Amino acid sequence: MEHHRLDPYPIPKERTPLYVNEPWLADKTLLELPPDMEPDKKEDNVRIYIPMDLNRDAILRRLDRVIYQYGEADEDNEMEFGTDVEMILSQLEIYDQIWFVRHMPEEGEHSREGIELVKAIVERLEGIPDGCAECFPFGMIEELKREYLEDI
Repeated sequence: MEHHRLDPYPIPKERTPLYVNEPWLADKTLLELPPDMEPDKKEDNVRIYIPMDLNRDAILRRLDRVIYQYGEADEDNEMEFGTDVEMILSQLEIYDQIWFVRHMPEEGEHSREGIELVKAIVERLEGIPDGCAECFPFGMIEELKREYLEDI
């Protein structure tokens, strides 16, 4: 799972926007861009930030849409299916990091909100019909369990 380096400080008391310079989180067609996502230096470049709400319902809604789109996981679609779910897991990680900073739990590396969301995500991933896919979603499920649920 990819980890994002967020600088959530100072912790906003109100719902102020958090800018994450990873536009591929909102648009998977941007995955084809090189990993350096710095603004283009061209004189006519206009940098646009795309608002995206990261909350439990929005993340689960996106996951449900992806699962509905692909149906069962099979050899033909597991790579694309996995890529789309990984984008959602990146959103989960950002969501978890912000909640962790806001509440600073005394134990663990993840927020209570992030852990609860992972439980719901794992449940949905385990419900994907297996059309003989080799890797997806099995490895992803195990990685989520290991990272978020092993110590609880």
